[in-house]
Amino acid sequence: MQIKKKTDIEAVLDNFSSLAQWDDVGRKFYLVFDDRKRGGQWTLMNYPENRFSVHGLGEDYIDDNELFFEEYDSVVSFLWSNRAAFNAAVKPTTVSV
Repeated sequence: MQIKKKTDIEAVLDNFSSLAQWDDVGRKFYLVFDDRKRGGQWTLMNYPENRFSVHGLGEDYIDDNELFFEEYDSVVSFLWSNRAAFNAAVKPTTVSV
């Protein structure tokens, strides 16, 4: 599921569990993709109460805490700003035989 238009983000968020991996310890779904601005990785997380958060980690930095998106529009803006890296992370891979 790729983000081509801003309206695609709603489908991504509604179907996040089918795109992400499950963290049994943290009880959340998560997806890791490149942080192209800081040269590291973003981890976008979705908790059972449908709250989204993000955390950044790189060679030269680590965010102190998860940033919880209080507004739906905030997570939409985040994904729109990072859509190329998100799309690269969820792009289906083809295996040649």
